Amino acid sequence: MRQIFFLIPLFFSSSLFASFPGFFGPSSSTSRIGNQANHNLKDPANFYYVPALLGQTENLSLSANISSTVHDFTPIQGIVTKNSTVGESGSDTTLGSVNTDYEDANNVSIHLALPLKTKYLKALGINFFSPIGSFAETNSGDPNLPEYSLYRSRYRRTQIHFNFGVPLSDNFFLSFGAHVGFQVAARVNTQVSLSDNYGSNGSAKTQIEPSLAGILSFAYKKGNDISYVTFQQEMKSNLDAIATGDISDPPLTLINIGLESMIYYDPHILRIGQTLDFNPVYVYMALEYQMWENYVPPFIQVNNLGGTVRASDRFESLTLRNTFNPKIGVQYSVTDKFNLSTGVSFRQSPFDSDFSGAGNTIDSDSFIISAGAGYEISLFGKQAQLGLSIQEHRLKEKTVTKTEGQENGSSGVKIGSPGYNISGSVISASAGINVSF
Repeated sequence: MRQIFFLIPLFFSSSLFASFPGFFGPSSSTSRIGNQANHNLKDPANFYYVPALLGQTENLSLSANISSTVHDFTPIQGIVTKNSTVGESGSDTTLGSVNTDYEDANNVSIHLALPLKTKYLKALGINFFSPIGSFAETNSGDPNLPEYSLYRSRYRRTQIHFNFGVPLSDNFFLSFGAHVGFQVAARVNTQVSLSDNYGSNGSAKTQIEPSLAGILSFAYKKGNDISYVTFQQEMKSNLDAIATGDISDPPLTLINIGLESMIYYDPHILRIGQTLDFNPVYVYMALEYQMWENYVPPFIQVNNLGGTVRASDRFESLTLRNTFNPKIGVQYSVTDKFNLSTGVSFRQSPFDSDFSGAGNTIDSDSFIISAGAGYEISLFGKQAQLGLSIQEHRLKEKTVTKTEGQENGSSGVKIGSPGYNISGSVISASAGINVSF
């Protein structure tokens, strides 16, 4: 019967994700220049970075993209995977390996710019992201073993951004909008019979409410040069659940617990950027400041609300920092219809730690190299551009050496001892089409 009750938290297992476009860009046209906006004002994928450009939108435009992401993290082998603190009571220290073979991710993104015939609002922009074949998929990973929590399942969720563009003058533009999250509340009740008189039963109730986080953007355009500032508010999507487990014959409350988890997380982001026209060469520069102070590890917190279950031990204490992420990209127009692009960017890890203490949530700074091409065609009499991009995120190698003692301070060795290397790469390829009507 104990196994039945332990399945309840697994039903709600979740992971703390950031966003797919935040890592790999919203489209092939933006990914290949280092994940930032380009100078094409008819490319609605740009409105993810600079929604203020909606203030000059005159025509309906649509962008559709597909992408595939693969992970190649260095194997972690020969470390302590179980001790008496986090294993079963009285268990011996166990050595083993960690699964770093994360599943590939396939995503689709659709971007729309819709002109509005109103006095003040120029256009509506919608940016839609989703994993292919599902609405969302969660996976918390192992709560004790080394875990790249920012990579495990962060791309497997649907996201929507919407913004309204307002022209302030011929050169200045403003936008306001939001990105969508959700809050989940659930209750699961089970009643288990140990006798032959009648069977067990259960009930469940779930409530999902949407939540919004604001987006504000300003842009200045002179010729083909664009300067912009965008602020995106933090979004925390939470799960709060209550799970009970009673034995009806004989009567006993075995489980009465609360489950808490931050299912998805996006930090505050301040983005500044500049595009420069040196036709046939275009230069793109951006800097993102991301505020991660409210990040928490992704594991489910179990709180005892009465009954016999002990609440979660939380030995891990992450040291967080706000991050600076610079980007630079170049596009060269080989002909009027064909262009080549490349970009370099740097992603600073929000974890300012050597990971030597209790806990095994890990990450490292990464250097990102991007490249791709675009080709203009005529599609049913309308201007369209086909695009391809590929980028590699190379994690900076970091050696973790665990300190002495178990997680609870008793003598012994920690999970992850004696140590391991953080390293590897993530490669994402995308293809897309952009049509202006």
